[in-house]
This record gives sequence, C-alpha cells and structure tokens, in this order.
Amino acid sequence: MHPADLAILLHRALEVRLARLQELLGQAHWAEDMEQLHQVRVAARRLGAVLDLVDPEVYPGHKGQRRALKGLVDVLGLPRELDVHADRLRAYHLEVRTPTQAAVLEHLLEQVDRGRAKARRTMAKELHRLRLPDLERLRSVPSLPDPFQATTLQEAAWGCLEPRVAAALGDLAALSAQEDPAALHKTRVRIKKLRYALEALEGAFAVAPEPALKKLRELQTLLGDHHDLAALEALLWEAEAHLRTHDRATLCGGVLDLLGDVAEARRSVFCAFVAAAQGLDPATLAGALRPALGLPVLKESQP
Repeated sequence: MHPADLAILLHRALEVRLARLQELLGQAHWAEDMEQLHQVRVAARRLGAVLDLVDPEVYPGHKGQRRALKGLVDVLGLPRELDVHADRLRAYHLEVRTPTQAAVLEHLLEQVDRGRAKARRTMAKELHRLRLPDLERLRSVPSLPDPFQATTLQEAAWGCLEPRVAAALGDLAALSAQEDPAALHKTRVRIKKLRYALEALEGAFAVAPEPALKKLRELQTLLGDHHDLAALEALLWEAEAHLRTHDRATLCGGVLDLLGDVAEARRSVFCAFVAAAQGLDPATLAGALRPALGLPVLKESQP
C-alpha cells in the first residue's frame, strides 16, 4: 500500500485527468475531428498512466477501467496514424517541383483518404462496442485501509518512478548504436509513460522536475517523428509494390523519389535522437530526480 499522502496525491492527479477525458468525450462529434481525436487519445493515456500508479485494490473495478482505457487508445490508433500520414503527404504536396510529383502525391493522398474513411467507419463501430465503464466511479474517494508503507511521500514517489526510469532509459545506448524503428517506438512508449508518471507525481517534488520533463518531451517528440516517418515509409513501399504489379511505371518512379525524401528525413531525425540521448541513462536521471525530491543521490548515480 502507498503511504496516505501519496495515495491522496495520486487521487488528485486522477481527478484532474479524469475530468479532462470526460470533457473531451462530452464534445459533440469529437471522433470526426483530427485534433480532438488526438486529444482524447492523449487524455486516455494520461489517465491510464495514473491508474498504473495507484493501489488497484482500493479502486473497485480498477482492472476493467484500465482495460477499457487501453481499448479506447487502441481503437483510435489507426485513424490517428492515417491522419498523420495525410498531413505529411499534404506538406510534401505543397513543396512539389514538377507536375509528376504533384500527380504522385495526389494519387497517394486519394489512397490514404480512402483508408482514413474506412478506418473511421471501423472506429465508430468499435467505439459503440467498447462501452466504456462508468468512469465517474473513479472519482469516488477510495477507502485507505491500514497498514501503509512506513516510508515518506518522496521515497514512495521514487519507488514509483525508479522502475519506469530503468525501463525507459536503460536501452538508449544500444538504440543509439543501431537504428531499429520497432525498438525505438517501444522506447518512445516507455518514455511517454515515465513522463506521464512524473507529471502525476510533481506534487511530491521539493523542486519542480521541469528539466527532466523537458528532456523526456524532447526524446518523445523525436521518437514520435521517427515513428511517423518510418510508418509512412512502410506505407509508401506498399504503394510502390502495388503500382509495380500493375505496370504503373511513372507513378512507381515518383513514389520511389518520395521514398528517398522520407528515408532521408527519418535518418536525420534518428541522428537528432542520438545527439539528444547522449549521456542519458537511468543513473543520470536518478541523479537529477532524487535531489529534486529532497532525497540523497544514490552511490551508483554519482559521477
């Protein structure tokens, strides 16, 4: 069990994130708007991150609520990804140099827009079937039975953060040495979970952990851009293969040209990630976060 002050801090964080998600879900036609859909997905992730921190036994229906939030995030995933692809292709279309390039991008946008429409039809059916449980139940103040851990709020907060720091940053050196889109995406998810946990626990800090949050946001953004470009690259290879089997040589050549631009952008983002991750590991971040909590630096975290 968490100490009472940590349990209260987390419940307050839960209330804020629950209110935000309910506000977004209450807006009419949110699923039809690209930005509102994204905001709902982010809000569900933030609330889920707090549910991963609380003591589940004091929240009735915790397991079902957590599963439903994950289901909501997953249902919105493909529409969001296709929205991002469409945005990037439109940006490339604004910079075309020849009529052939314009024709290729218009063809690809037609394909992606058809995929977006299909994904949203599927999403609407899945959302209807999802039937989110009564999220309002999470707002009820839980009973806080004894015994609690005999520890301080700060030590308990670090106990929540320590495994997430290790999971998020433990592989950065290996990831920097070899570009692996799938592994980089998994690390992005872990960094995002660490960032959300850190934001939820800010009230336990004697000094605001903004430098650490800024670094995590930077890494998350770079890895998000890398994932978007890698996913677009995969989509373009599929389009190229389809065009090649149908003997569409001109369009096929145009897609290959665009693939070169996307691959170059992906490599550039990866290099930026490598530079941003340099010197960052679990011990380094622990050496920044523990003093901000008012805790001594661990020996293994010292230079």
